[in-house]
Amino acid sequence: MTAGRIALALLTPLVLLVAASPARAEAPYCGPETPVCGELDGGSYVFTLRPPPATLSVTATVNGAPVTGSLTAFPQPGYVRGWYEPYPPPAPGDVLCLTFHANGTPLGPYCDTA
Repeated sequence: MTAGRIALALLTPLVLLVAASPARAEAPYCGPETPVCGELDGGSYVFTLRPPPATLSVTATVNGAPVTGSLTAFPQPGYVRGWYEPYPPPAPGDVLCLTFHANGTPLGPYCDTA
């Protein structure tokens, strides 16, 4: 085996590991009749809201206790996609609930189990 082939054989598994690393999941798709949908993904609550609200804020609880976190949203034509990252992240079995505060969006709460 040449040195180039040995290097390629050693690097191929590393490249495959990097290519297979998990990324943040795409926010769930809501059909036109569903104004809000979401789910937990890796400790973050990913969501889609239709139609896109002019302003958006959330309140969150884990197992009924208020938690803080960060909200990220990306407006698109006809909807907004985003995620909420609670701090601390939910542990397995924890129930994270979000209440959306946005004009035209049903409040919720919207919950999922870690």
